[in-house]
Amino acid sequence: MSQYSASIITHSFWFTEFSQYLELRNQGIDDVDIRSMSIDDNYFQQQSTARALDMVRVVKRRVNTLDIDYFDLFPSLDLENQKIVNLLASLHLNRLFDEFMYEVYRNELLLGDAKLHSYEIEAFFSQKQVENEKIASWKEETIRRMAGTFKTFLREADLLENQGDYDLVKRPLLDIRLEMLLHTKGEDRQLAALVGR
Repeated sequence: MSQYSASIITHSFWFTEFSQYLELRNQGIDDVDIRSMSIDDNYFQQQSTARALDMVRVVKRRVNTLDIDYFDLFPSLDLENQKIVNLLASLHLNRLFDEFMYEVYRNELLLGDAKLHSYEIEAFFSQKQVENEKIASWKEETIRRMAGTFKTFLREADLLENQGDYDLVKRPLLDIRLEMLLHTKGEDRQLAALVGR
């Protein structure tokens, strides 16, 4: 498993860009050419060259955590399940986010409470700080931004809905083909997090 990293706080969910990138790859366009399109033609319509570089680097890494089976399935999935594929690719790249999904989001589904409060997120990070020296060394601002990023990603994936004092936890309607693919690929942990097993 990868090292803990806080780099996700500088990233966006980038679902539209992720979808476009996958479509280009499905057309046979390679990563080098997609990067050139992003920088030279501003294909992904980013506000600056620096942002375009950052976005294309992160989205490329997400896409490259997936294999041809995901590439083939993605275009036929509905919007909700496509967003979940983007979320899964993000989980592949961030160990702490993956653990958050399994330990916090899954727990909400299992308990049936369906209300995620700030204190529950704070408790998760506090526990991780106790367990891991690297996370313990992070500034409070970093922890706060990580928590905010996790919530933003889950809201954009339609798995959380902001209710003001808490977030409503929404159980996704996973496409059976995606569910079977996750199982086939040995991603039972991620599948359990999404469906509350």
